[in-house]
Amino acid sequence: MRVCAVVSGGKDSWYAVYIAMLYGFEINPIVTFIPKKEDSYMLHNVNVAWVALQARVAGFKHYTFEVSGEREKEVEEMKRYLTEIVRKNSVEAVVCGAVKSEYQKYRIDMMCEELGVKSYAPLWHKNEAMLLHEIVNSGFEFIITKIAAEGIEKWVGKKINEENVDKFIFDLKRLRANLMGEGGEYETFLLDAPFFKRKIEVISSKIVKNDATLDFVFSSLKEIPK
Repeated sequence: MRVCAVVSGGKDSWYAVYIAMLYGFEINPIVTFIPKKEDSYMLHNVNVAWVALQARVAGFKHYTFEVSGEREKEVEEMKRYLTEIVRKNSVEAVVCGAVKSEYQKYRIDMMCEELGVKSYAPLWHKNEAMLLHEIVNSGFEFIITKIAAEGIEKWVGKKINEENVDKFIFDLKRLRANLMGEGGEYETFLLDAPFFKRKIEVISSKIVKNDATLDFVFSSLKEIPK
């Protein structure tokens, strides 16, 4: 089955791609939506432009579209672009990385229904702590690029791996935060995965403090051999 995947650059959407690949789906293409507004309910906003680099090291065709980031308006914009992608690439399903966000999954499901394709969310309703362990144990390395929850500021710009994932989960549980960050508590960017032909390394970056968030913004990234 040929599928397209909605990828934000973070651990969830990329891990959903990985699961789809393990099930034998053909990923063609990767689609990224960049919201103009920072408070999008559907989409990441920090470092999303760098997904093109991830797609390149993974070897996937990639499309990027800018959307408004305004509640229901951005959903209509996403649907319009997905319509184009589905027709151009003979796509039969759309893959997304939703875990427990009814808001996100319902809207992806509705888009797919209107487009006449299947909606596939392989991470849906998985235990969050087990899923985080599963992701890092599968060879995924990701970095925290946004913090929007008081008490976990020290994690911004930190790589999450097998050595520190338990401590990260402990800190999130202590705050009663969503462990996967689906409540907006944090965002991530994937640096390595089993299907990446090369790893991604952060060369330069800066921490930007906004009213309610800390953003770890990339200035320069490079590909390195594995």
